[in-house]
Parts: sequence; C-alpha cells; structure tokens
Amino acid sequence: MVRSAIALLALSTALAADIKPFNPADIRGLDPSYLDKYTPVDGYITCLDGSKRIPVSAINDDYCDCPDGSDEPGTSACEGVGEGWFYCKNEGHIPGRVRRSRVNDGICDPECCDGSDEWQTGVCQDRCEAIGREHRQKAEAELKTRKTGAKLRGTYINWAVKERRRLEEELSKKREEVKTKEIEVDHTRAQLEKTEARSKEDLEKRKQSALYTHLLSQKLALTRLRSKTSRLQGELDTLHNLLSELSKGYNPNGQDMAVKAAVVGYEEFLKGDEPTTPAEGEDAPSVPDIEEEITDRELDEIDRKDLDGLLLSEMIGEDDDEEEGGILYRIDEYIPDALYDQWESVRDFAIDWMIRIGFLGRGSKAAAKSASEGPHVAAAREKHNKANGELNKLRTDITNAEETLRKMEKDYGPEAEWKKLDGTCIDTVAGDYTYELCLFGKATQKSNRDSSSNHLGTFTEWKTDEAPGTYEYYTRQYYRNGSRCWNGPMRSVTVDWSCGTTNAIQSVAEPEKCEYFFKATTPALCWPVEETSVKDEL
Repeated sequence: MVRSAIALLALSTALAADIKPFNPADIRGLDPSYLDKYTPVDGYITCLDGSKRIPVSAINDDYCDCPDGSDEPGTSACEGVGEGWFYCKNEGHIPGRVRRSRVNDGICDPECCDGSDEWQTGVCQDRCEAIGREHRQKAEAELKTRKTGAKLRGTYINWAVKERRRLEEELSKKREEVKTKEIEVDHTRAQLEKTEARSKEDLEKRKQSALYTHLLSQKLALTRLRSKTSRLQGELDTLHNLLSELSKGYNPNGQDMAVKAAVVGYEEFLKGDEPTTPAEGEDAPSVPDIEEEITDRELDEIDRKDLDGLLLSEMIGEDDDEEEGGILYRIDEYIPDALYDQWESVRDFAIDWMIRIGFLGRGSKAAAKSASEGPHVAAAREKHNKANGELNKLRTDITNAEETLRKMEKDYGPEAEWKKLDGTCIDTVAGDYTYELCLFGKATQKSNRDSSSNHLGTFTEWKTDEAPGTYEYYTRQYYRNGSRCWNGPMRSVTVDWSCGTTNAIQSVAEPEKCEYFFKATTPALCWPVEETSVKDEL
C-alpha cells in the first residue's frame, strides 16, 4: 500500500515536470502589446471586451469562444470578428501583421517574412534574415542621404537667417528714409505751389498789357469773321446752284424779262471770272500782283495759337539762352529752406535784369514743351514728381520686404529653409518634352522637337490638409492655373517632395489629362535625424 502511494507520487511529479508553465509570450499571433491582458488568473483569462472568462486551454483551439475573437489570435476561427490581426515576430527584420483571415490560406504574405502566418500548412520559409539585411542596407543608405541632406539644409537655414537679418535691417533703414523723403515731398510740394502761384500772378499781370488785349481782340474778331465768311460762302453756293439750274432750263423766247435779266447777268458774271485771251499781235495785259489768299489751315493754326503760352514764352529766355537762365533755376536744389524766399526774389530780379540788357531773350524750350507753365514751374513740378516717385518706390520696397518676412515665418518652412530655393529652376527630360519647375514660380513643358511650350501652372499652395509647420505639410506643392488643354481642363502640376542631396525632378507622370505629377528631391526636406529613431529603424 505504501509502495503504491510512493509510486503514484513519483509518477505525478514526473508528469508535472514535463508540463511547461503557461506563458502569454508563447501565444501564437499575439501582439506583444497585449501580453498583460493574457496573464491567467486561476487558469483563466478574460476576453478583451470583458464579456466572459475562458480557460487558457481555449486559446488558439480553432474555436471562437470570445465574442470579440480575442481568444483566437493565431487562427482564422474568428474571421470577421473584432480587430482580427495576426502578429508576425519576423526575427531579424521588422515585425508585421496580417488579417487573421489570411492565416493558413496557403499564400506567403510579405508582411510575415518568417512564414509564421502559414504555421499549419508549412508552405512558407523564413526569409527574414536576408530581407532584414537588405532593408538595413537600404536604411543605412537613406540615413546617409538624410545626414548629408541635413547638412545642406543647414546651409539653407544659415542663409535664411542672414537674409532675414538683412531684410529687417533694410526695413529699418527704408522706414527712416521714408520719413526723410516725406519731408522732402512736402517741401517740394510747397515750392511747387508757391512757384505756380507766382507764375500765375505774373501771367495775370501780363494779361493786362495792351499787347495781350489787342491780340485777344484780334483773335476774337478773326473767329467771328471766319464764322461770317463761312455763312456767306454757304449762301453764295446756294445762289450759284439756283442760277445755274435756272440758266440751263429757262426759255430765252419767254416773256419773263426778270428771269431773262437774271440769267444774262449770271452769265456775264461767269464770263468775268474767266481769264481773257489777248488778240493776235497784242501783248497780254499786265496783271497786278495779288497777295496770295490765306488758307484754312493757316487760319486754323492762328485760331489754335495759345496766347497764354506766348506770354509764358515771353517771360523766359530764348532757346539759345536757356542754359544761362536755367542755371539760376537749377541752383534752387541747393538753397536751404530758410533762405529760399530771399533767393527766389534775387533769382527773379537777376533774370529780369538780364532780359532787359539783352543777355537773355524771351523764348524757351520749356515753353514749347508746356504751353501752360513756364520752365521754373516745370522744374519745380519735376522735382516734386521725382521726390514723390522715390517715396512711392520706398513704400513698395517696404511692402515687398514685409511680405517676404511674413512668408519666411510659414511659407518657406519652419526655419525658412525653402527661401534659398525661391526662384531656383530644375528640369528633366521625359519623352519628347523637357519639364521645368521654378520653385515658388511656374512649371513649364517644353517640346524637344520645336520651340513650342506649355504653361503648366503657377505655385498656389502647400499640402493644406496637413498642419503648417509639420514635416508632411512641406512634402507636396500645387502649381495650378496653367494654360488650358485642348478640349480639356487647365493644366496643373502636383509635386511630391522627399529628402535628397540634390534639388532634382526624379520622375514625371500624367495620370489624368493635363494633370501632371512630379516626384522630386531636395535637401530642404532633410530634417535633422534623431538617433533613437535611427536605432529603431536599423
């Protein structure tokens, strides 16, 4: 009896030694992130949805016990239930996952290079070592590219820092220049207004002269005379036409003596206008010289003559003397504001004096250029316009610099690294065309057979469905509103960027009519490499 008990105890001990303790890590197809949820309590685990408890022996028994399918991570028994993922360890490479419905279906899925998804059929070999080695080589090459590209990106950033500093300094300088130029514009405007008032006053005085009044009255009389002459000429033409028709149709044998007298008189009138031919042997009668009649064109020129312009031309020097008088006006630019009024009086007195002694004449090229103002007014206006133009240019430069700085905060990357590439053009040949992309500018398709080209679009935006400042935001650019395709849409280009050591177009495709797709590389997208992520990837 004792011997039997001892033998039974020994057998139980031996059997217990052969039974391996339950370890969640040994569950086939289980994602390691769920290991703690498969730790048994009294030999049972709870379904992930908390609906029921099942014995550990029910795990992967090819029967779906849990409503969420969590008891069958390594079989296809719970197909279509729950998340349904089979985890592949892929030792020597990167772990992967496949749908549980693809477990033991006789197909080697690339996600499971270790073949564990076909554990029952055994048709797949473990290829993870070779695949992992190839992946690591590729990852190391990409890492090298990223590091090299990151250094180039650093030079772009350094350039952007200097450019931002330059723009800020330029802004500060130009804002100060604007203040100074605004004062100059106000000063030149005041000088112009004063000169215009002085010129207008002088002109009004000269309009009171007897010569101007006489010329004005003569011009008015000429205008009235031309109007009266034109009216009389019209009446004369009408009378001539009536008498001409009457002379053609009247009956000379008629008894109307008044009509006959009118016709005879008209015919005598016409004979009087005809040149007389001298009799044979007689000298032609001498004809007194008749002054040539003035033409309508000459009358029009006289009528258009601007008397105010004539007065202005009289107020300044002759053509040949313009340089001497003009010197006095050019000195205006160097006279301090405090002394300008005194200088103006001295200048005008000197010019009047030189005109009186004959040193300066009474005409000017400036008067010919402008019939409404003298050269001193024109010079003051030119000076004001020049200052005003310079002020407007300064303001435009400030606006452009402010806009560039604004773009450098977002549109050119988180560290403005893309600013260095603004305007840089890259191209590639694809088939019969050369495709050119000018960053932040436009895209063009050029024919390799002739000189024709198509505008493919202008830069519009980044990848707006991503947040500005993120890496993904700068991985895509859109170039839109190109020339319209024949019987199609307006041409456009989508550019997908990736990290590279050069700025280059890698490929060109046209997935839809006149909608082009470029793949391109740039160091601007080689963001700094974090050591932890590199180790995980390798």
